[in-house]
Amino acid sequence: MEPTSELRNFIAEAKAMGSLPGLDSIRRLLDRLDNPQEKLSVIHVAGTNGKGSVCSYLQSALSLAGYRVGVYTSPAVFDERERFAVDGLWISREEYWRQAERIRRACLDIRAKGFPQPTIFEVDTALAYLYFLDQHCDLVITETGMGGALDATNAVEKPLCCVFASVGMDHMQMLGSTLEEIAAQKAGIIKEGRPVVSTWQDPAVRSVLTDVAKKKGAEIRFADPGEITEISGGRIRCGDYELSPALEGTFQIQNSVLALHTLLLLRDEGYAISDEVMLEGIHRAYWPGRMERILSCPKVYLDGAHNLPAALQLKRTIQKKFTNQRITYIIGVLADKDYDGMLRELLPLAEDVITVTPQNPRALDAKSLAKAAKRWHDHVTAASDFCEAAGLALRGGSDVILAFGSLSYLRDIKSAILKRNEEMSHV
Repeated sequence: MEPTSELRNFIAEAKAMGSLPGLDSIRRLLDRLDNPQEKLSVIHVAGTNGKGSVCSYLQSALSLAGYRVGVYTSPAVFDERERFAVDGLWISREEYWRQAERIRRACLDIRAKGFPQPTIFEVDTALAYLYFLDQHCDLVITETGMGGALDATNAVEKPLCCVFASVGMDHMQMLGSTLEEIAAQKAGIIKEGRPVVSTWQDPAVRSVLTDVAKKKGAEIRFADPGEITEISGGRIRCGDYELSPALEGTFQIQNSVLALHTLLLLRDEGYAISDEVMLEGIHRAYWPGRMERILSCPKVYLDGAHNLPAALQLKRTIQKKFTNQRITYIIGVLADKDYDGMLRELLPLAEDVITVTPQNPRALDAKSLAKAAKRWHDHVTAASDFCEAAGLALRGGSDVILAFGSLSYLRDIKSAILKRNEEMSHV
């Protein structure tokens, strides 16, 4: 269907609401829609870094095992439709608008009773559950938007299991100023008696997750870094299993091992997932904007690292993967992130640095970012737009070009780099 003006206005109004943490609004909306989430088997994934990659590994393996798997993630990297996928296939535009119209009508009833308009994230969360129910999904993998306790995805009362990727310092203005406070927010997704799987965590985070799980009578399993041995060619030995993660970067060791432990838990819960399917699924997974290589000559990578913990992981990847290679960075950040910490850790590894302004209301402009970067590097250029940044990087003669700092601009810089590379190849 084609969206009506009323439907487009409804989506615009929902976007204008911004982000309002809390569960009352999403519960009202889902209740009005006959609670589709209660009819789904949901794997709920929280964490600071790695959630999306873990979701991709799980979906790949579970789909390969023959299950119909819905995945709801955020934010979008290249297209809003990618956030609603079944067995790796995005929702169609027609289906998105059809489901959105159902939600618009529900919201009219809600507002008629004096309640406020739901936010866009609440609308999208409800839309995801409606869509996955209509698609007869056997399993649904849901990624929290931010935090956990007050996140709209936490309206799911009885998840199949809860999964925790790495928890670190991010969104401090919303989640708390200490690691313990942030962990407590994320631990809010743990439900009474439902099993929990976590990657290895900072001791403070592990303590919080363990305490909450104990109070909820929930069994919790932690992956153990001591059981992991790196082999070669990106392969990892984890106990009796040899993994070859499809996604690049040292941080994918942690993410793929967490996915493996989650799949083993699901097998214990009765799901038919063979060893071969688990390993092949992890090997086949795809997730955009996570050390994603878009060109081979020069090697051009996109990475969504946007906070200090992710920057430290990216630093380890660069040191391991790009030894003795000339590297040009393209960096765009949001002003409310710890970009100075990221610059401090990563800039010493680069030969040249190009800054850009993401198309986001919270963006730090390229000139201000360049000024901050010059504290740590002598060769910094503020690009006027993405096309200029792409041209400067491709003409620079580096072995590797790496764009990072925010997921919000990766679509734009990818398009600019591919277009500029095509133009240069015909000169």
